[in-house]
Amino acid sequence: MTRKSTFYQRCFYPIVDLLLACLFAYYSPYVANVVAPVLGGKTGEFFNLLTASPFLAGVALVAVPIILRQVGFYHKQNMQRVATALRQLLAFAVYYLCGIGIYLAVEETPAFYSQTLLVNLVGIPLVVFLRYMAVRSYNLFCGKAESSRRQVILAGSAEAVEKGWNSFPDYWRRYFNVVGRIEDGSDCEEQVQKIIAEHNVNGLYVFGGIAAHHTYQAVIAQCEVQGIDVNLVLGERMGTSLRADINEVGDNRMIVLSSTPVYSWSRMVKALLDRLVALVILICSSPLWLLAAIGIKISDPKGPVFFRQKRSGVYGRVFYMWKFRSMYVDAEARLEEVKAKYGNEMTGPIFKLTNDPRIFKFGHFIRKTSIDELPQLLNILSGDMSIVGPRPLPVYETEAFPKIEHRRRLSVKPGLTCFWQIEDRSDNGDFDNMVAKDMRYIDEWSLWLDIKLFFRTIPAVLFRKGAK
Repeated sequence: MTRKSTFYQRCFYPIVDLLLACLFAYYSPYVANVVAPVLGGKTGEFFNLLTASPFLAGVALVAVPIILRQVGFYHKQNMQRVATALRQLLAFAVYYLCGIGIYLAVEETPAFYSQTLLVNLVGIPLVVFLRYMAVRSYNLFCGKAESSRRQVILAGSAEAVEKGWNSFPDYWRRYFNVVGRIEDGSDCEEQVQKIIAEHNVNGLYVFGGIAAHHTYQAVIAQCEVQGIDVNLVLGERMGTSLRADINEVGDNRMIVLSSTPVYSWSRMVKALLDRLVALVILICSSPLWLLAAIGIKISDPKGPVFFRQKRSGVYGRVFYMWKFRSMYVDAEARLEEVKAKYGNEMTGPIFKLTNDPRIFKFGHFIRKTSIDELPQLLNILSGDMSIVGPRPLPVYETEAFPKIEHRRRLSVKPGLTCFWQIEDRSDNGDFDNMVAKDMRYIDEWSLWLDIKLFFRTIPAVLFRKGAK
């Protein structure tokens, strides 16, 4: 991806879509008056939607590019297939419909206002789709025009260049003319300079991963001093989850390869929402804390109400996780005995047992209703956990991970709920399945994903999915 296309993807297209949405919203009452008689509705006097309800209109319109980005509409510079774009815009419309539905449910709205909002629901995705088609058609046209193509040099071994260049999508490669290939970077200054001068080269693509930077250093240096973009293509062994950034420390520059969510305003909002939501849930659930305390003391008077255990946090940092005690006081001492006698319903290092004899009767109740997890709100308020994230495992279980790559689930803050808790929990005892779903969360993370998983957790808890 060139710097120009990055600008269009991250800034230009979202701003254009926002302006188009504002323009359509302004004229939507006119459109509603035209459409209403056809559909059996009533017409109304013109009103300015942006001033009639400025807060609603402002929030709704600003949400347009944000939701479009979350559904992946900008990921391929608006060069995805038409069917894919339509599917993404349909997902956008569903989210928008949910927002409008909530507003109409809590706010008394005149019929014509409601019609206008529904017109926006259809019209905004339509104008965005027309903008997408215009951009796509223009890009396809430019890709066929010889004058608009960029002249580039490919550097790397014949095998690496052939495999790497062909791995790029066709729609992207058609914007380039390959005017030279460099296979030996040791003594090629004259050859490179000749190609650059003759063909007005404006890009270099180096294949072979990080090691190729040293091999083709002379080629890279020539391009650098002439202001030609250098693109170092990471090898397959680098993994598809890595993201490359440049970091400057003093006079040194470093390429940072990250496989975790980038620190951004979204993560700042996540940290704020974690504490805010945890505080609200803690206050609202206070009667359940009293119920749990009484039930535990009646069931096993000798032990404490709370249970704390060493768990592995971010990158394995140990913290004490709090729960309401659901087992007898000698539970941890009897763990190996129970394993030997009853086995384990989970594969890998995690232990799960449906009818664990160490759990007292009331303990089964608070586990099935997830009441035992409520004290972890204190861990969230202290910053050790998040609302959404991979579940924190006991230290002895993380130390027993069968594969080193399983430790990648420790690269983000652990949480109360995640994909596995919602979709499987104890219904699927496969450890690899749990890890795969945690990796999916890390790779796909966004603030919107956290919100969706949080609301999906509510029915999972109410209907006790997989709880044992």
